[in-house]
Amino acid sequence: MTVLAQADPNVVLIPDVAWSSFAPELAPTFMALVLLLVAITRGREQIVAAPAGLASVAGGVWLVTQGPVVPGAVAIALGVGLPAAVFAFPRRTSLVQAWGAGMALVGALVLTGWQYVTVLDVAGDGSGRIVPQEALAGALANDGIAFFTRITVYLTALIVIPLGYGYLQDRRINRAEVEPLLLLSVVGMVAIATANDLITIFVALEVFSLALYVLCGLARRDRRSQESSLKYFVMGAVASAILLYGMALLYVATGSVALGDIGTALTLVSTPRIVAVLGLVLVTVGIGFKIALVPFHLWTPDVYQGAPTNITAFMAAATKAAGFAVVLRLYLVAFPGLQSLWVPMLAVLAAITMLYGAYLALVQRDLKRMLAYSSITHAGYATIGVVSVSDAGLSATLWYLLTYAVGTLGAFGCILALERTRKGEVGLLELRGLGRTSPAIAGMLSLSLLSLAGLPPTAGFAGKLVVFQAGLEAGLTWLVVIGVLSSVVAAFFYLRLAGQMFLEEPDEGAPVPVQSTGLSAGIAVSATLVIFLGVQPQLFLQLADSAVALVP
Repeated sequence: MTVLAQADPNVVLIPDVAWSSFAPELAPTFMALVLLLVAITRGREQIVAAPAGLASVAGGVWLVTQGPVVPGAVAIALGVGLPAAVFAFPRRTSLVQAWGAGMALVGALVLTGWQYVTVLDVAGDGSGRIVPQEALAGALANDGIAFFTRITVYLTALIVIPLGYGYLQDRRINRAEVEPLLLLSVVGMVAIATANDLITIFVALEVFSLALYVLCGLARRDRRSQESSLKYFVMGAVASAILLYGMALLYVATGSVALGDIGTALTLVSTPRIVAVLGLVLVTVGIGFKIALVPFHLWTPDVYQGAPTNITAFMAAATKAAGFAVVLRLYLVAFPGLQSLWVPMLAVLAAITMLYGAYLALVQRDLKRMLAYSSITHAGYATIGVVSVSDAGLSATLWYLLTYAVGTLGAFGCILALERTRKGEVGLLELRGLGRTSPAIAGMLSLSLLSLAGLPPTAGFAGKLVVFQAGLEAGLTWLVVIGVLSSVVAAFFYLRLAGQMFLEEPDEGAPVPVQSTGLSAGIAVSATLVIFLGVQPQLFLQLADSAVALVP
């Protein structure tokens, strides 16, 4: 952490802010604020877009003249792109919002790549690992977890926007706050992945949670949507209170909120162990809620089923990545001194989660509810990498979350196409004969389900293979065996759906799924990534291997 030298008490010392450490988050934050202002102009969007674009272009030009060419180019592109979108889509605020948010997320991905190449210097020891850095006096950690989580979260949000645009229009819930809230939740998710102290973790957690509470209740006239939002809010508030109380106990036990300092203090004999262990247990309960580990999963099926389907897709993929990012940082940086306690505890929770989620998914009749229990099962798989407590386990968890995200987005995208036709929930029986009435959607859905089942040559197979290998190397053979058994059960209900689509006759008069341009593009991108990450995973596996460097 940065230490400020003793100085004149009348002089205010301004700490050096390394803007490059959180440069990717500036683009979606800026765009979220501008889009909120654009939305309230009611047909006079250029009143906001033109000055904001001019300011962004001016800032970009200044950055280019100062040296950082890529950030400057991104700022210029956003400054030109937003007024251009307003001009191209007059009085169509929803399209301006979607294009603006998409441009900001593309800019964030570009800045993430720039940050990896120029800021996170690759170690010169031949390992290919990045060199972790602190920022804001140690409050933020710019390291491998932050880098890989940025890729997963930004990519997920970028795919969700075109997936859900037509769906929101059909249900008449595409209001102006959708994209700004989505961008703010993305920023909160990335912030929690970079957080290096307890205060930053909690603030970032509340930022993205509050945005998701509102997004779940977008359908004001739908009782299920309102119910899901209320349940998520109430249970999330309880979990946040438990988490905060656990953090308070950790502070009492160690005298610090910095994760590295907590990790050091927990190795000292002078630290009150009972208080620290109680804090660990409460933190585990609070975080277990966010990643949907059994028995802290009770909110998941109802919220996933009731929320708008595009928001469900976003939550299933991005929230999981953000939640496990903070799990990895907390347990590997702050709690190594209590490893003998939390490793068996999390391993047992992972085993129960894998079996319980797979069993309940087997008996569901609603597609969204089935995928909700499937997401619970996948939380158990990802936890295997955490309890491996190794570099291989860390990289395997980050890689697995990416492969799970692309498979989940493809599956929910196909559900969106079906739901737009049926104007309601999609049951398993409604998949009968889909391979004959809409072979493209049926094929994409089958591919996504095969990836979630972990069958080759999909991304899900590559993800599970790496996680199971890390578990075996750590001596967790029993846990890997349970994971394999759970995968067999999951494969049964995934393949059952594929059989219904291709081996059964469609019902007479069955509607054809709606395939708009944005929806088709989002599903196609997800399917392409499922195949690419399954057949050619080397590039992203190397990135995951380089991401094992953490700020101590």
